[in-house]
Amino acid sequence: MRLSFYLDRPKSPRTVVMLNVALRGKRFRFSTGISLEPRMWDDARQTPRSSDPHRNLHRRKLNAITSFVDEAYHDLQFDDKARLVSDAMLTDFRSRIQSFLDADGKAEAPQGLPEHFQEFIDTYTLRTVGGQITAKRPSDYSLTRYRNTLKALVEWSKAARKPLDYDIINEDFYTSFCTWLGSSRGIYDATISNYIKTLKTFMKWARKKGYHQTTAYEQFFRDNRNGKTIALTLDELRSIRALDLSDNPRLARTRDHFLIQCYTGMRYGDLQKLEPHHIDLKNGLIRYTSQKTSTQCIVPITRPLRKILASYPSHIFEFASSVKQNAYLKEIGERIDMDQTVSIVRYRTGDRVEELKKRSELLTTHVARRSFVSISVRFGIPESVIRLVTGHSASTMLQQHYIDLDESAIHDIVVSAWEQL
Repeated sequence: MRLSFYLDRPKSPRTVVMLNVALRGKRFRFSTGISLEPRMWDDARQTPRSSDPHRNLHRRKLNAITSFVDEAYHDLQFDDKARLVSDAMLTDFRSRIQSFLDADGKAEAPQGLPEHFQEFIDTYTLRTVGGQITAKRPSDYSLTRYRNTLKALVEWSKAARKPLDYDIINEDFYTSFCTWLGSSRGIYDATISNYIKTLKTFMKWARKKGYHQTTAYEQFFRDNRNGKTIALTLDELRSIRALDLSDNPRLARTRDHFLIQCYTGMRYGDLQKLEPHHIDLKNGLIRYTSQKTSTQCIVPITRPLRKILASYPSHIFEFASSVKQNAYLKEIGERIDMDQTVSIVRYRTGDRVEELKKRSELLTTHVARRSFVSISVRFGIPESVIRLVTGHSASTMLQQHYIDLDESAIHDIVVSAWEQL
């Protein structure tokens, strides 16, 4: 028996790899189901070239086919003397190979960039700074960003009428994708930067998997310049706290939730997941894990925070969606006359976009987190302590390796400082 692989139409832009099996004067030809450009095929070695973006996958499939055909050949029952093969045996031999190829084709298809991206979402684990693989899965926040990136890529592919494949991930794609995100979706460059970050992480992962050999993505620039947002002044925070909202329970709840954020530095998403067991009144601490960074956070219960928590003895809160919460906060901003004008500079497809906004228009849930950090610094709390409360990464080697504060120390420093409010 002789087995070989060849291209069906070597002069076509794309062709199928064929299997030829010669046995006892008979020739059987099969489609392997592998489709590639002729330039990706090494005819002399009967194998995909290293430039084939799916080389590893294609080679594994060809090796599996070879092993199966060899096994099917050895299963043939030859005549002991003449080693003859009957027509029925040849028919069965051919049918076994065809059945294997049909089943294998169904199992393998489809396999392309979108399917690999979904595999990345389902299986990817975080890497260290040095590139080592860990067993830790990305946070829910990161996985949502991955899904949004895949969705955007698929939508761009339809809008641009271009196939979503590894071969197109080049400079022209980068320009087209970023321009589409900015013009068609109205996304600013700082947010586009997150899409590019995710895409580069995926492409690096896929290359190590052997799914492609493309390297153009390594040069994609992440323009993460962001417009300045606000933090509350002490007077504004006190005004929001003192605002009489007895006539509007909806805004009263919004104000309480916002103040909890201002007193804890928590993201709104983390606050929405806060449960009674996270709150330790005895030791004056809230302990929780940030869903964005999976960081353990230790939040001292200060006097103003304890007062709000006392209004919710069950420690069970009813939260509005992020969109509604941000809309309600703007109403609160208008009630305390946050009408000073602020110039906000952002970038879209590289162009500088300047907007004039009232401070009340910029009041969002994230302003609370910024306000906690800014006011804590003003009250004299060291940045090394603030990061333990908010879950921010340490910025210096001193903070990373030498400053080690226990819960009671963090509690005393923060509680004492926030007495000034």
